[in-house]
Amino acid sequence: MEIDYKLLKEIDCKQGVIRAVRFSVDGAYCLTCGSDRKLKLWNPYKGVTLKTYEGHGNEVMDSSASCDSSQIVSCGLDKSVILWDVASGTPIRRLRGHVGPVNTVRFNEESSMIISGSRDNLVMLWDVRSKILEPVQCLNEAKDSISSVRISNHEILTASFDGKNTQI
Repeated sequence: MEIDYKLLKEIDCKQGVIRAVRFSVDGAYCLTCGSDRKLKLWNPYKGVTLKTYEGHGNEVMDSSASCDSSQIVSCGLDKSVILWDVASGTPIRRLRGHVGPVNTVRFNEESSMIISGSRDNLVMLWDVRSKILEPVQCLNEAKDSISSVRISNHEILTASFDGKNTQI
């Protein structure tokens, strides 16, 4: 069975290379991560930019919206993970623990933890509720750069460039 897809809308993000596009949990908004060091929040159905977040020192590689859409987390080649307040557009916290560029970032289901994966072969878990700037846990099983993290129920799934997938 062949499925026909059609283009609904094309948006010129004006961000250089787009590294990731992520929808909010409810699908009402999306985030674009650009090589211009900016993160943009969109209404994709109207093609309207709602807010631009600036604060990364290099390309933004990935982002994720919290379950209530009040916060965004982003990561980039500047080795940082930034937690943003959606309404004000200001950083709440800048998390620095990775020694290599950060490729991927996600909230857990309750948006109480941030999980980041880096070219330093590490997956770090950060507690959003506390004021602690260090990771609460560091997973070092990968032998190469972490390319992706996903959260499923109470499990963390990671993929790395060594060809291994890890379920924790």
